[in-house]
Amino acid sequence: MPANPYKTARCILYREHEYLLAVHSSFWGVRRQRWGIPGGQIEWGETPDIAVRRELEEELSIFVNDLIEIGPFTYKKSLHMVYAAEVNEPIRTWDDSELLDVRWFREEAVQALADDKALHAAYELDAIRALKQKLGR
Repeated sequence: MPANPYKTARCILYREHEYLLAVHSSFWGVRRQRWGIPGGQIEWGETPDIAVRRELEEELSIFVNDLIEIGPFTYKKSLHMVYAAEVNEPIRTWDDSELLDVRWFREEAVQALADDKALHAAYELDAIRALKQKLGR
């Protein structure tokens, strides 16, 4: 099996004109928490799509069938695969040992987070715009 070139797999969860962002628990103790796309580490032997489904189940207790591949993004000299999935059910609970906060944002609010340097990896807004382009919005 060839080595996986990706460190993490992330998924833009979207509904209408909103996108779900989360603060991961790796920011405990950090004075200024940053928002990112849900997902996480790809485990040995996993493909990115399997990893992102597992991470969404672990973090948010949701199951996604249809993923849209958005593509790879670079953060801290590593590649991170980003997908997207439409979510029609409400997000009522999350694993608070992994996520400190979860909220829906419109694109303008994500832009404000980017301007304020409050995004985790700085590619979140680009990934959302790539999704919008794929959806023809």
